[in-house]
Amino acid sequence: MPSSLHRWFPWLALVNSSTLKADFIAGITCASMSIPQGIAFAAIAGLPAEYGFYSAMVAPIIAVLFGSSWHMVCGPATAISALLFSSLSGLYTPGSAEFIQAALAITFLAGVIQLALGLAKLGNLTNFVSHAVMVGFITGAAFLIMLSQVQHALTANLPRPENLLSFINALFHVGSHVNLYSLSICAVTIAAAIIIRQISSKLPHYLLALIVGSVFGYVMQAGSNGVPLVGELHEAIPPFALIELSGDTLRELAPGAVVLALIGLLEAASISKAIALKTQQEIDTNREFVGQGMSNMVGSLFSNYMSSGSFTRSGINVEAGARTPLAIIFSSIILLLILSLIAPLFSHLPIPAMAGIIILVGWRLIEFKELIHYAKTSRAELSIALVTLFSTIGISLEFGILVGVGLSLALFLNQTAKPNVRLLAPMTTDEGRYFHNIVHFNLDTCPQIHFIRLDGPLYFGSVDYMNKQFQLLESDYPHKEHWIILCRGLSAIDMQGAHFLKQLVDQRKAAGTQVHLVVRYLWQLERLERFGVLDKVGARHTYPGKGIAIKQIERDMNLSQCAQCEHSIFSECSERKQRGQRLLRSS
Repeated sequence: MPSSLHRWFPWLALVNSSTLKADFIAGITCASMSIPQGIAFAAIAGLPAEYGFYSAMVAPIIAVLFGSSWHMVCGPATAISALLFSSLSGLYTPGSAEFIQAALAITFLAGVIQLALGLAKLGNLTNFVSHAVMVGFITGAAFLIMLSQVQHALTANLPRPENLLSFINALFHVGSHVNLYSLSICAVTIAAAIIIRQISSKLPHYLLALIVGSVFGYVMQAGSNGVPLVGELHEAIPPFALIELSGDTLRELAPGAVVLALIGLLEAASISKAIALKTQQEIDTNREFVGQGMSNMVGSLFSNYMSSGSFTRSGINVEAGARTPLAIIFSSIILLLILSLIAPLFSHLPIPAMAGIIILVGWRLIEFKELIHYAKTSRAELSIALVTLFSTIGISLEFGILVGVGLSLALFLNQTAKPNVRLLAPMTTDEGRYFHNIVHFNLDTCPQIHFIRLDGPLYFGSVDYMNKQFQLLESDYPHKEHWIILCRGLSAIDMQGAHFLKQLVDQRKAAGTQVHLVVRYLWQLERLERFGVLDKVGARHTYPGKGIAIKQIERDMNLSQCAQCEHSIFSECSERKQRGQRLLRSS
């Protein structure tokens, strides 16, 4: 039993008095950060503040025990909270008992989907979604988050920012309805957070800014001047929740659950990998999927709403000196103890102060640097990010991410549909004599032989492009007696790709050119044999390497042409030229 325990939790072997001390300090730091973020994220999700705390207590422990990352802190997150609200606000009244029950149910469903993907070992799916999608989505979500807090900052009745035109129109006409007490509390909170962070980035500036905003509101008698307050927390300990899933509920929540599950996994995978660059820890994406699924499934039973990795809390966890996952466990326990002691104080927290913190969080989420980088380096990535961003703001969060993923996959498929067809020739360098691209290095080629390297997948999607490449090759470099096709760079071959090769052999044979194949890998040889390509080319014209191919083809080359050739392409050329000249003299 102990050996199997250590296999699943290898970090247990690292635990000692030194790591316990470091993890405890990191736990205190993360717990202090979880208080303002828990309140803010619950508000974004349309839930009472205590649900943000519940999700910051249970989900992180489950995720770190079942996942692979030792330092990634899970729990409520900005984009996930906004996406949850967007998925449910059209079906239920935010903050109502039905809304809360639906939030827990959709969290459970998303967890089931995540767990299934992890058990099916589909972790590599995250590699097919461009980083530009997440940049566009998070930036769009950040704008919506900031705009959603304007009504709380002003204590004015405004429509949801998802209806952007209506929101802007209402904002221009809000005028005298603005509560100046609320606006001043919001501004003071934002200013306090910025100033405190400037003083020291290690200070819990969000938490301290909330305290400053609360004290300022108390001095201004906020409650007596129409400023809404958070109110008392109902319970600090996460209560057990019974998930109700009827057929109608499943149909209503399933689409949103799929999107939440995928976004949660993408966020967690990207954050765990980013943190691993600092900690030098190896990440198992499949196990990370399992950890996320378990945290949401089990967490929902303890009143946790949808959670994922938090880059802010994870970064703070590492910077605070966390050594093992015990830091995250300590953080959850400390958060529970803190809330049990200071829960009554939350009744004095002004909602505009909380709005100020959320606006600041949203502003810092906007990926200005990434968008500028894309603008300078990649139009394709920039277009994906912008389309995702504007779809997120203009239509919905779910539509934005789906459009972005669709464009990302289209970009990937477009790239795979354009394999390289390159002409090669030997070139002598300081390292030796190797084959290189004749266009790039301006190399001469043998008048009788083409060496053609294929790189990429040869499948139904790339056949048309490959055919055009060969037509250009024939146009730019006319008739040769021999075409040697190097298959080493082929990453995949399907039946249609094999059919293309067989057609190419027939076409070249009709033009008087013999096609040869150099096949190095066994899987390529088996695939080409199964599809009948080897039968079409012939065993005599199939070789395991370029050197063997040259020696065999040399026997069939025209010595008269070799005698008049001005280029010494191969090491055998000098001897062949002399033989050809002797042949011409004797004739």
